[in-house]
Amino acid sequence: MFKNYLQKLVQILKTPDIRRKLYFTLLMLLIFRLLAAIPLPGINGEAFKEFFGDNPFGNVFTLITGGRLDNPSIVAIGLASYINASVIIQLLTTVIPKLDELSKEGERGRQMINQYTRYLTVPLSILQSLVIYTILKKQFPLLIGEPSTLEIATMVMSLTSGTVLLMWISELISEEGIGNGSSFIIFAGILASLPGLISRDLEVVGYDKVLLISVIIGALVMIGGIVFITEATRKVTIQYARRVRGRSMVGGQSSYLPLKINQAGVMPVIFAASFLTFPQMITQFFISASNPTSFFFKVSEKVGLLYTNEYQWLYNLLYFILIIAFTFFYTFVVLNPNEQAENLKKGGGFIPGIRPGKSTAHFITQIMIRLTIVGAVFLATISLIPSLARWGVELAVLSGIGGTSILIVVGVILDTIRRLKSMVVSRSYEAYK
Repeated sequence: MFKNYLQKLVQILKTPDIRRKLYFTLLMLLIFRLLAAIPLPGINGEAFKEFFGDNPFGNVFTLITGGRLDNPSIVAIGLASYINASVIIQLLTTVIPKLDELSKEGERGRQMINQYTRYLTVPLSILQSLVIYTILKKQFPLLIGEPSTLEIATMVMSLTSGTVLLMWISELISEEGIGNGSSFIIFAGILASLPGLISRDLEVVGYDKVLLISVIIGALVMIGGIVFITEATRKVTIQYARRVRGRSMVGGQSSYLPLKINQAGVMPVIFAASFLTFPQMITQFFISASNPTSFFFKVSEKVGLLYTNEYQWLYNLLYFILIIAFTFFYTFVVLNPNEQAENLKKGGGFIPGIRPGKSTAHFITQIMIRLTIVGAVFLATISLIPSLARWGVELAVLSGIGGTSILIVVGVILDTIRRLKSMVVSRSYEAYK
């Protein structure tokens, strides 16, 4: 088995086009890590490390980047704004007719929607940058001192520019590389933070064999479950009617429509985490910037309780529900049953025993609902397991590399393997043309 995988790897590396895509992706990830090493203007790096250390507030500089960054850099807010903009645009697509029409116009429509997403990313990045500055200024004044207006503008523009740069790099990876650029950047952030988290845990708990073995076994079981659910597919049989073309009979062959248990991948988890992170930033902003007797301060203080240990159960419950909701939303956006039924009808295909058209769409919808329930509950459960495990064991790995990160890592690896296999097969066919 290992020999077969080795042969496939050699075959992939021998293909010039695939090799170029691999090198390009690695180059973009290297640039991302170099950007993460450029310090943010106006921040005292030594004071930052002294203040934060293992403080959960350090997650302000993580924000869905996939892992705790080494220091406050120009790409500190990562792709959080870009992901939030994507969520907002996709939600608006379902309620604004013009956006819905654009989404059905093929490549041109997709490019227009992507452009709107980019436009929305910039103001969201500026807003998040101002929130970060306000929080640091109020709660940790020694980190930034008394900056001038120019220094504040420089800090905000640096963070915004860093996000725009990452957005551009992620799109380059998607177009010229071997996978989804956003997922790859988050993937790189997770792997970059992992050695430091493991080293910190070893210093705190020592080499406790029972604890180490338990964590390793738990991680392997989670990874195995993620791979199984991600690859599990329901194959719906498709039959094609026979048709006469000239003097020959064509059609009559059978195929299948693959419906995955987890059709949405890891995007619902990213969306849910990003959706919950944004209110946290806003409440911290109002708590830091407003008068303690004001209405906004009181409301923000109450909302902020959601992110404390006392109300961790409520946060987990909302996170669980949001993952399930986004999984259903994203699944039916990616694979629309009505469009599938219409395409089958136009192509002369039908599901045996099911009438073409509305009946086929209804049949596919029923199957997708049953599959998505299992996939959504699985995603939500896996995402919460590390959070629940932290109640018994305080480990930096569980705090920095949660279920979301494990899902992203495994999902990116599996998606990359599928893409590479697809590239090899397509180029094998091209050789016979």
